[in-house]
Amino acid sequence: MNVKIKLFQDYKQYHETPEYELELPTGTTAGEIVRQLGIRGPELAYLILIVDGKRVYDEYVLREGDELVFLAPIGGG
Repeated sequence: MNVKIKLFQDYKQYHETPEYELELPTGTTAGEIVRQLGIRGPELAYLILIVDGKRVYDEYVLREGDELVFLAPIGGG
């Protein structure tokens, strides 16, 4: 199955391009992609995963055509 990945903010450093497609086996979870990219430390602690405009978590099973977006929370004062 094909899944599109979009990396924003600090997550851009984990791949040579911020938007790309992956061919994945059926049953791949969002968490497996996070681990594949090697995201850890503070970036992992604040990671927000979005699919189809909804927040998902590590156990979300990706489907054909999903767009997995990696975001960090926006803060300020």
